[in-house]
Amino acid sequence: MKFFRTIIPLFLLLAMVSMEAEALQVEREIGIVRRFKPDVTVTNLDKDKLKTLDPAEDIGERLFSGDSLLTDSEGFALVYFMDKSIAKVKPNSLLIINGDVELSSKVSNTMINLQRGELFLQVQPQGANEFEVYTSRSLASVKGTDFGSRSDGFVWVEEGQVDVTALNSGETISLFDEMYAQVDEEGNSIDSGMLEQAELRTLNTGFDEMDTDLIQKEIILKFRDQNGQLREIKIDVFEEGQN
Repeated sequence: MKFFRTIIPLFLLLAMVSMEAEALQVEREIGIVRRFKPDVTVTNLDKDKLKTLDPAEDIGERLFSGDSLLTDSEGFALVYFMDKSIAKVKPNSLLIINGDVELSSKVSNTMINLQRGELFLQVQPQGANEFEVYTSRSLASVKGTDFGSRSDGFVWVEEGQVDVTALNSGETISLFDEMYAQVDEEGNSIDSGMLEQAELRTLNTGFDEMDTDLIQKEIILKFRDQNGQLREIKIDVFEEGQN
């Protein structure tokens, strides 16, 4: 009997440690909402999370895997990811962010489900990382580029390379500088081609709403790893300059 009295608490202790480590890992943020206006809502149905961000209090709101970001009819948002990639979100947009970041912050996988609206991304060179944007009909896989995506399956590249896949048929094409792709409603076929400079300027209109009067600075984010050790990472952000 003494043997069982010793072993059972040990199993319970190991289970508690495992659960605590798992909880710490789940709570690792994927990105932060660095700038927004006027009304942006962050939700997560799995965690009963519903928060309308306050410009006076919620700059730097952390985003976790499974969080949704919703902009209203006049809302804009600027999201920084842990790999230093940036997403600019237009009004009337809804995106769900999923992924994970390793403790070293050198390896990350980010997936954006763009359910409604439009965004523009400046994705850092990914190396072994993965960065994907998908809609109901298309998947855009990125290794480092500046590109835009709409929920209707339209993708355009300002600079770099994006591989676009039609979800139903699996057809994939590669887009390079100043190219576009449109996946049809059924997700079967892809139309692609080159963009004129005037067309590119039109597509990019409005995404500079969050860029005015910004200065670059470095901030430090602190977190605890699975072993309870305090760690920190440095990321570059942009703040409003002084008038």
